[in-house]
Amino acid sequence: MRTYYVDETGFTGEDLLAADQPIFLQATNDLSEDEADRLIASTFGGLGSTELKYSRLARGGRHQDRIVEFIGILAQDPLRAGAWIAHKEFAMMTLIVDWWMEPLAYEAGLNLYKDGANHGMANMLYFCLESYWSKGFRRKVLEHFQRMLRTRTLERYTECQLLIEKARRHATGDPTREELLRYLSVSFMLLGYDHVRRMPERALDIALTGLVQLGHMWTERHSGPWSVVHDQSSNMSKQKWIWDAYSAETMPPAKFENPGTVARFPMNVTQTRFGDSAQEKQLQICDVLAGACSAFARFDKTDAEHLAYRDRLGAAGIENFFTGVMWPVPEVTPEGLGRRGWDGNIALEYLTQNMRAKRPEPKP
Repeated sequence: MRTYYVDETGFTGEDLLAADQPIFLQATNDLSEDEADRLIASTFGGLGSTELKYSRLARGGRHQDRIVEFIGILAQDPLRAGAWIAHKEFAMMTLIVDWWMEPLAYEAGLNLYKDGANHGMANMLYFCLESYWSKGFRRKVLEHFQRMLRTRTLERYTECQLLIEKARRHATGDPTREELLRYLSVSFMLLGYDHVRRMPERALDIALTGLVQLGHMWTERHSGPWSVVHDQSSNMSKQKWIWDAYSAETMPPAKFENPGTVARFPMNVTQTRFGDSAQEKQLQICDVLAGACSAFARFDKTDAEHLAYRDRLGAAGIENFFTGVMWPVPEVTPEGLGRRGWDGNIALEYLTQNMRAKRPEPKP
């Protein structure tokens, strides 16, 4: 049976606005034990550490040469590894669209998942809240929505509502600003606090989203059956039942050709377990790949040393590993997004129908 391994970096749970960790990334590979041993020995041999960690390797820039060499060797066959990356502040914006705006659109008979309208809305709000106000204002809006959607308390709900209402009053006379804020305000009036209280647990956790994307990547590369090993220090255990239901070999056959991703069911995963990275070197390779990809994704034009390192990672082929992204782009049209004729509701209805019965009963 084939096995792929997954580890992550930048995970902060439902806090998507942690200033010191703006990027979340999951890395994966399907190397055998012998292949992992050889790769580590050839690039990191002699370091004297029993477990490779990117954070230690990158400290002070001491082992950048080895990391770049590691990426270059792994990139010689990029179909053996991959990475999914999320810009967490933008991810928060997409979740506002999904949990706060889409339910109201659905009640009004509008399909926000058709032609990529949800993606276009998230992009539009992300850039317009900055361009018509400021980065600080956008950040403030996101923080208020995050607190409301995490705590589900009436106090936080009221705080968020007052912020949007105050901004709308100040925008009186500016039709564009009023319209932008109306997208965020109308759900307070028509959905209300009960909608927030009824939201599912861990609604802002994006780790499962990345694992799903990587799972579909592997299913496209090989039909399986697959065994999955996720690092045991991750938070995925709290959502494992969802992953088990989603990836089960018993899911009825279906195929959804999404832009950039083909979602094929069943994913043919027969087992998912949590592994110890100290014992399984494939997880150590995931850790180093995740750290390097995250470093490459950060762009600080004021840090010449980091830019030079970033250029070297790029020359080694690191971009070949990026198989999925959640990142803001200045595109809002179906054509610009590559989503003309695409309807995400079809896949959602399939998943709702086939996963509902698999949810575990709550413990008494």
